[in-house]
Amino acid sequence: MVQEISIAQLQEMLESGADLVDVRESEERHGESLEFPSSKHWPLSNFGLYKTEISQYHPTVFYCSTGMRSAIAAEMAEIWTPQVLFSLRGGMMHEIREKQRQQDIR
Repeated sequence: MVQEISIAQLQEMLESGADLVDVRESEERHGESLEFPSSKHWPLSNFGLYKTEISQYHPTVFYCSTGMRSAIAAEMAEIWTPQVLFSLRGGMMHEIREKQRQQDIR
């Protein structure tokens, strides 16, 4: 079963060794991505090409712009690994909106 996580939970998971996968298309990235040493880019349009690359030893977190495609990717990948898979709730847009909200509060 795929689990949704928050950006705060993501940080903890990455520190514990989870992999991070951006499933947005290349043209959507425009410099906005979550860059961590373990991050990968597997566009959903070619997602099946990466099934042998998913970790069999670490959880994987998928993200996209809004969280919809990352949930789909995580569901697809469930048959590729015994590890628990996660989707970033709200995707990149949620993170961007949160940063803007925090700036507006200040």
